[in-house]
Amino acid sequence: MVKKSLLSFLGVMLLACSSMLFAAYTDVFETKTYHITINVLCPEGNVSCDNVIYTGVRKKDNASITLKGTTLNKNCNTGTCDFYGYEFKNKDVTYTIYQYGSLEISKKGEVIFSEDRISKE
Repeated sequence: MVKKSLLSFLGVMLLACSSMLFAAYTDVFETKTYHITINVLCPEGNVSCDNVIYTGVRKKDNASITLKGTTLNKNCNTGTCDFYGYEFKNKDVTYTIYQYGSLEISKKGEVIFSEDRISKE
């Protein structure tokens, strides 16, 4: 019994300590059609990240999709590595959220849907 309690305690402490190493954050992105939550789960200090979770809910029928994706960065070869959005793929459909506030859904490279973020006043 004591051994189980000790192992449980150590497991909880390990999880707590490992989560402190991550600068995870959440962003909510809303358009007229979709409510999107983006969870960035990367170690602190990483400029780019390949562990980003997209959860999109279509407002008219509450249909949802969860995808794993990456941050989009440019100029990484020059050392600045500027962030400009997120990209998520579901087979041949790509969901791109740009930092300036736009959602773009494309299929096989052709844009099939685009919508701007709703400003929160």
